[in-house]
Amino acid sequence: MRTLVVGANGFAGTYLRRELEDNGYEVFGVDVVSNNDKVKVVDMLDPKKADDLIAEIKPDIIFNLAGQAAPSISWDKVLLTMHLNIDISVNILEAVRKNCPSCRVILIGSANQYDGSKAVDGVISEETPLNCTSPYDVSKNAQEDLVFLMARKYDLDVIMTRSFNHIGPGQKTGFVVTDYCKRIVDLENGSIDTFTFGNLDSWRDFSDARDVVRAYRLLAEKGEKNEIYNVGSGKSFYIRDLIGNLIELSDKAKAKVTLPPRLDDDKLVHVRADITKLQKATGFEAQYDVFETIKDVLEDYRKGNG
Repeated sequence: MRTLVVGANGFAGTYLRRELEDNGYEVFGVDVVSNNDKVKVVDMLDPKKADDLIAEIKPDIIFNLAGQAAPSISWDKVLLTMHLNIDISVNILEAVRKNCPSCRVILIGSANQYDGSKAVDGVISEETPLNCTSPYDVSKNAQEDLVFLMARKYDLDVIMTRSFNHIGPGQKTGFVVTDYCKRIVDLENGSIDTFTFGNLDSWRDFSDARDVVRAYRLLAEKGEKNEIYNVGSGKSFYIRDLIGNLIELSDKAKAKVTLPPRLDDDKLVHVRADITKLQKATGFEAQYDVFETIKDVLEDYRKGNG
């Protein structure tokens, strides 16, 4: 089975390539930069280059993990966010319909698309209303609408995810766990004397990146055509507890910073993904302990890999 991973050198793309290779797939990768002979350098924003690549490989499955993934950055790079998160998907589908119309395409959306205030007791299902609070959210909602419009028009095989927070070694800053890992390492190496905390009082669904890419593979194998699936752990984690666990792993941080007081569990909404649809389709269950994962992320930053 021939697979193409777009965004193959990115955070999730790197994990997905390994997941596919470990499960017997022939894996082709593409990204805007590469020092890996298994990953080609192709600008997928260029329709002709995207078409040429897909015509050459004729994959059975395409995973599009390329894009601009940080809501905060999207305010400074609105047009870039729109181009990366919409145009690449359109170019892929145009190339698929011309060259390999039976190819299954897995496209990645985000839990940020949801209106969290409409969640029932914090549980977010695929039926929870959507919302737009940043250009990033707009780009992902537009991607989804346009992708399914094209899929219906040209009878293409498309699956969209709405993926919740996932973490692991190799993730850059701009996300809550990695930002605090960097602050701890900066404290340990003397770059800063202390740091303060932002708002840690929220509960969110977190997964190890290895679980998330396994869900992507399972959806490619077993998911229903032209459906949307939440991808997450189905568990809610108090962000203060995650960051507190990181602080406990650093003697310097324990001596220099003080966590804000912990709120009672019943004072906050415990937001989590309803992954019932994913589980019914694929049998997916999360395998990795998120608290072990954040230890690995901190060690990765200590090694200078952040």
